[in-house]
Amino acid sequence: MSDLTRPVIGITKPIKKDNWAYAAVAAAVRIGGGNPVALTPSEQRKRPLINGVLFGGGQDIFPMLYDQTPKQGYIYDRNRDALEINLAKQARRDDIPALGICRGAQMMNVVRGGALYADVSAEYENAAYPNGLMGKVLFRKTIEIQSGSLLNAAFNTTDTSVNSLHKQAIKRLGDGLCITAKEKNGVIQAIEDPDMHYFMGVQFHPELLIYRSDMRELFRQFVKTSSAQEPVEVLGPDEVA
Repeated sequence: MSDLTRPVIGITKPIKKDNWAYAAVAAAVRIGGGNPVALTPSEQRKRPLINGVLFGGGQDIFPMLYDQTPKQGYIYDRNRDALEINLAKQARRDDIPALGICRGAQMMNVVRGGALYADVSAEYENAAYPNGLMGKVLFRKTIEIQSGSLLNAAFNTTDTSVNSLHKQAIKRLGDGLCITAKEKNGVIQAIEDPDMHYFMGVQFHPELLIYRSDMRELFRQFVKTSSAQEPVEVLGPDEVA
């Protein structure tokens, strides 16, 4: 299948950082049948056409977007925040298929008026996930999946194991969203908007588990839904009410 016949999936990322993370997500999208393109604040100005949008992982969202205090000395990417806020609003308005990974899921929630825990390990028992590289690579935890959800349809099970690279998590759900997966200790691991064709955020990183058939199916499901979407132009800053 050539790139000309594949649905275009815009993947959000910083302008000059997280290239390895983008490469992993782009590879997963391509395996799923899509044509990945990077979406950064600078690329947004070119107004590319996309069939679906994937909100990638990365550094923390600016806490004042959900009424929390910024960390002293932490450098936030306010331009990326603005890009993703605009895209999430456009996705909801125009029913554009959207998938969020880690930070991306958190942003999908924050845009809807939701809030986050700054440190999930301080809020939940048994949420002290590994910090070291090997621990993050190898550690797995079990999540329980809501029957009838998009995630359930992709994985064809109501429980599975996932990786854990996050330090923050969803605290309060945004407008129109529902929880479709969580850990036994209550940490939210997936959210969806049941009123849209496809709007799902996952707290784990499926692109780093792409060797598994269920994770490949997750990307295929998203790309297939996106293929039915007519290409839409990415709008500029503050163009979406």
